[in-house]
This record gives sequence, structure tokens and C-alpha cells, in this order.
Amino acid sequence: MFFLLPKKVSLETKMSPAECRRKLNRELIDYTRKPSLVAASQFLKKHRLENCYFGSSEKSGKVEIFYHRAKKHDGSSAGFFGHIEKTSGGSRITGSIRRTAAVYIAAALWTVITLFIALVLVALKEYSGAACTAAVMLAGLGLMLWEGSAGYIQTYLETFPPMKPKEPELTDSADDSDDTDG
Repeated sequence: MFFLLPKKVSLETKMSPAECRRKLNRELIDYTRKPSLVAASQFLKKHRLENCYFGSSEKSGKVEIFYHRAKKHDGSSAGFFGHIEKTSGGSRITGSIRRTAAVYIAAALWTVITLFIALVLVALKEYSGAACTAAVMLAGLGLMLWEGSAGYIQTYLETFPPMKPKEPELTDSADDSDDTDG
């Protein structure tokens, strides 16, 4: 699926915020994103042969969750960026599944550069070259924006135990409108 816009996610769980953080700390491989591409590359090389969820959760409630597929270099894949807040019956986890800003910046630069080259080729009346450049631009954008890990992250978020639905109140009604004499 193409992943241009963030997908908003909100779920309520019966777990307290502290229990949610403990669950995340227990099940996720600890990884705090750094601006360094080298650090991300080293982390992915270390876990190259395993499927895993990784990310971080802070006491402030901030949560980041990512999914890594074995033998894939997916450091720029989509992740969940959100927070945990306390509710009367447990917690609410809200946020969005989206790509990192670096992917959107790279896609924008790719588009500008290849579009500029295509326009220069049109000005030089090299229409076949302009068409090829436009095709390369679309193929590059498709590869950058194609995303397969959003479903994995959504599935992981669904492992939090949901709030119990409120049971309907039973009322005794002495007035039966079905019994009419007439």
C-alpha cells in the first residue's frame, strides 16, 4: 500500500499507563531513534536475521514502535508515533502510523530533481528522454512510498487488552406497550 498520509490510531485498553509501558519494555527491543543513519544501520545489521518489533516508551507517555522483517534493510519503514494517557478505566493509546520525516524529504528532493531534469529535456525537445525521466521519477516515488509494515504495527497495537464494553443496564418495565385491547 502507498503510504502518503499518516494513519491516525486510537485504542483504549484496560491496562494502566505503567502496565502499558512495562508491556512495551518487555516485548520491544529497546531502540531510541537517533538522527544518525549509521546508528540505525548498525541496529538493523545486529537484528538482520530476526523479525522483531523495536522502539521505545518513556515515562512521559511518548511511544515509538517499529517493525523489522528478517533480511530486509527497512530502517525507513513506517512506525507508530504516539503517546499513552490515563483514562478512568485504564489507558488510551493515540498516535499515528507514518513514515519518518527523512523519507518525505527524500521523496520531495527526488521529485524536484527528476522533474527539473525532465523539464530541461522538454526544453531541449528531447521528449523521449523527458518521458524516461518522468517514468524514473514515478518509479522512485513508488519505491520510496511503498509500505508493508503498517499492518504489522496495527496488529501489534491490537495485542493490548481492550476495555470491557459497558454492560447494558437491565430495567424492569411494568408498562408493556405490546398488550393493547382494541
